[in-house]
Amino acid sequence: MYNKNRVFAAACIGLFLFGMTLITLGSILPELKSKFETEGLSASMLAAILPVGILLGSLVFGPVVDRYGYKLLLIISVLVSVIALEGLAFSKSVTVLYLCIFFVGFGGGIINGGTSALVADISTENKGASLSLLGVSFGAGALGMPLLLGILSKQFEYPAILSAVGLFMLLPVIYFSLSHFLLPNKLSVFRLQKV
Repeated sequence: MYNKNRVFAAACIGLFLFGMTLITLGSILPELKSKFETEGLSASMLAAILPVGILLGSLVFGPVVDRYGYKLLLIISVLVSVIALEGLAFSKSVTVLYLCIFFVGFGGGIINGGTSALVADISTENKGASLSLLGVSFGAGALGMPLLLGILSKQFEYPAILSAVGLFMLLPVIYFSLSHFLLPNKLSVFRLQKV
């Protein structure tokens, strides 16, 4: 049996991570441009790849949730984002950089859609308030990260910071693994009962 508060916390943590990764990418863009300037890095291409990844991730989460449930969705999407951040930290080519940015967006799009749907599914009353609190967790991740990056960038290079952010994101994966969520076969029945 799932615990509603733990599941809600898992959704908030997931969206916090999404906010954190989006802001991290924006913050390291100047360093990426200077590192890959000689290899023809296009800032407009970087700006276009991320939203495409988010859009595709937003399209994928629904069928995955219906078939496998939220737990697997959150675990896999955060792991995709972790691998992409580690790839960004250590990439040596522009092609790998573009792929990593796409997968950061893809994992983030899955997290964004999946956490919103999860909160909507578990909220029987005050759904709007619950979704608002979920949005606050995105804002906390998005606002806290520039401060942290500003402090850390005085002592560390961006690859070390990105790598550390990626490794930090593994902690919520452990939390997701230990939490109980709605079972996939019960999701459609649960939605039908609410209608």
